[in-house]
Parts: sequence; structure tokens; C-alpha cells
Amino acid sequence: MVPKSALQSTYRIACEDRSGTCFTIDVDGRQYIVTAKHVVGRTEGKIDLRVHYCQDLQELSCRIVGVTNDDVDIAVLATSMLLSPPLELTPTTSDLLLSQDVYFLGFPYGWHAEVGPLNREFPLPLVKKACVSMLDLRTGGPRLMLLDGHNNPGFSGGPVVFAPINTLGATRVAGVVSGYRYDWQNVYKGEEETEFRYKYNTGVIVAYSIEYAIELIRANPIGAVVSEQNAS
Repeated sequence: MVPKSALQSTYRIACEDRSGTCFTIDVDGRQYIVTAKHVVGRTEGKIDLRVHYCQDLQELSCRIVGVTNDDVDIAVLATSMLLSPPLELTPTTSDLLLSQDVYFLGFPYGWHAEVGPLNREFPLPLVKKACVSMLDLRTGGPRLMLLDGHNNPGFSGGPVVFAPINTLGATRVAGVVSGYRYDWQNVYKGEEETEFRYKYNTGVIVAYSIEYAIELIRANPIGAVVSEQNAS
């Protein structure tokens, strides 16, 4: 099952005309916001996110810690305050196995659950389940996982969480959702093929290793210091 450490650290965000999901992780005593690079749309400097809070999108000023190069789709941000309370959600791919079940969290089409003070006035994300279909974490190439599941627009930037085999509670975050593989399919009218085509969701989700985010963080450790006193 997905524990509160994952649910309460996942947020709906918007940046300019883009929207998606982000989540927080604690690394070396500091907290960071992780999302997909294509949701942020920038590579350096300051950026104003809009975070869903109190049933509306509220501005949150952030600094870009770093973004990944090439096709890897990860961005890490930092703020001057904690967005999440200190919670157990370990960023690692350790003990993640091919063919095991994982969960991915996010806000497809902006859908969410308003639960008021139960989640500090932040909405809860949707939770979906997938299977690790391919796992390639070799150094030197794109460290990614392909998941067998049905992704939707809005999950981009969300966490992929799992529980090591024979343990309870998905308290580890292994990856960042980038998107889904699509294939162009012809449109038919009856048996007759038309000139139209559409993007078919293949059911293959692309997620990149959380290790990329950890590397960006350790190269520029500017996150808010984790403490009970400044948790929001």
C-alpha cells in the first residue's frame, strides 16, 4: 500500500501554461522538490511555481537546483521553507526488481481529492499501480524504467514508489514519471481507412531514476534545512 509519506509529499503544480506533479525528498538533511524537466521549462535561476493549496493555485518562489542533460526528464528545485513535514520516503532504486509492482502518484487532468486539514489543506493525488517491465540502471546510459500501466496527462513529474519484497508500505521512491510511449494509429470509418491518425497510449510508462535527482542535489545542496520547526 502507499503510506502517508508518499501521499503527503506529492503536489499538484503549474508553471506558466504547463501543469503536472511534483514531490519532495529529503537528502543530507535538506528538502528538495523533484519534478519533470518539461513541466518546469527552464534550466537555471529562479522560478515561480503555482502549487495547489487551500483549493486554489498559490505562488511558490523556487530556485532551480539543477536539471538533467539530454533526454533525461528531471528537474530539482529548492525553496526557503519546507513544503512537506519530515516524512520517511527514501529516494533510492536499491532493492527495486524487474517485474515487481510499483505505484505512481499524480494529478491527471487536475483531478484530486480535497481533504482539508487531513493533508494540511493540500489535495491528495491519485494513485495508480504498474509493473516494472524493464529496468536499466547502468551508468553511462539513460537510467530508466519502463512500467506496464496506464499513464495520463498530469502525472508528469510524479513519484514512482515501491516497497522492497516482503516488506509493507511503499516508502521508497525510485523514479520520476516522464510520460508514456505512444504510437500513431490510423482512424477507420467502418472498414475503410481514413486520412486521420491519433496518438495511441501503448500502456508503457517512462520514468527516470531518482539517482539523477540525488546527483543534482549533491552538486548544488541549497535545499531548506529539515526540522520540525519550519515545516509548513
